[in-house]
Amino acid sequence: MGGRLSSRNQGAGARDLLSRGSGGGIQRRPKLTIQKTVSWILGALISASLGGVVVFAQTSGKIRILYVGDSSVTLGAMGAGSNFSYSQNGVQIEVAAEKILNAWRKNPRFEVSYLTGWDALAQFPETPEALHRYDVVLLSDVDSDSLVLYPTERSTHAPMGPNRLKSIREYVRQGGALVMIGGYSTFTGRHNSGNYHGTPVEEALPVNCLAVNDDRMETPEGVTVEVKEAQHPILRGIEWTPSPVFNGYNRLEVKKGAEVLASFKETGDPLVVVGTFGKGRSMAFASDIAPHWGAGFQEWKYYQQFWEQALYWLVSR
Repeated sequence: MGGRLSSRNQGAGARDLLSRGSGGGIQRRPKLTIQKTVSWILGALISASLGGVVVFAQTSGKIRILYVGDSSVTLGAMGAGSNFSYSQNGVQIEVAAEKILNAWRKNPRFEVSYLTGWDALAQFPETPEALHRYDVVLLSDVDSDSLVLYPTERSTHAPMGPNRLKSIREYVRQGGALVMIGGYSTFTGRHNSGNYHGTPVEEALPVNCLAVNDDRMETPEGVTVEVKEAQHPILRGIEWTPSPVFNGYNRLEVKKGAEVLASFKETGDPLVVVGTFGKGRSMAFASDIAPHWGAGFQEWKYYQQFWEQALYWLVSR
């Protein structure tokens, strides 16, 4: 959600859309019903084109998605008549990724859970075992402080709890999938508000975050896509002419051994980078999934297909 500045992390859970189950471990797979068997057959057919075996949820036969961030709170004007009389005129909560989240919810093969940036502080899974309730975790415009720190009531204790940035790294190392999507509060971010450089999460990504105060490249004139690997399963079957237009992105450094699938034609900077970490896969998407950077991308004909193919590849082995 590049370009939108908001108060994210200090408030109470404005949209408690994800409950914290107990334990969070992987359950034993039940006996397959006819419905589940059909799901496995469909998965096998899809995985044939992805070069691997799709990992399904143990109980539902679905790909379990945890999407975190892309949320903002806008407070209306405040009026005060005296020290004892004031009014707050309007509170607006926005989830910028609602379009793609709604599309995924309609996909019978996906099971979608969502956390706002402020709810992540208290509700993001704390251990690799809890994270393995999901097949893929997407971080978009959610800063590292929201994941490494805890709510005020836990800050009076030492230790506060597990380092969740390390938990994400180990989750990927053990076979989980991770996506980081660009914005003002991911990668390095605006004035280092993302602050992922040098963190355990960066270790699991196929890119390095820049050690600078600000990694943004604002392109109000628009930049377009140059495809490098058209036959990769994430990009296969997608027409890139005409290209979606982006209004900005985060500048990234590609790690050795990572694969650049697409870059920006006008600057040569990477857009889509994928790689492996331990037994898992990860992906960096340098621009945004939503406005303002992703305003044109969000309206692109192949927007939904691109993201669904990315998820299928990430959870395949």
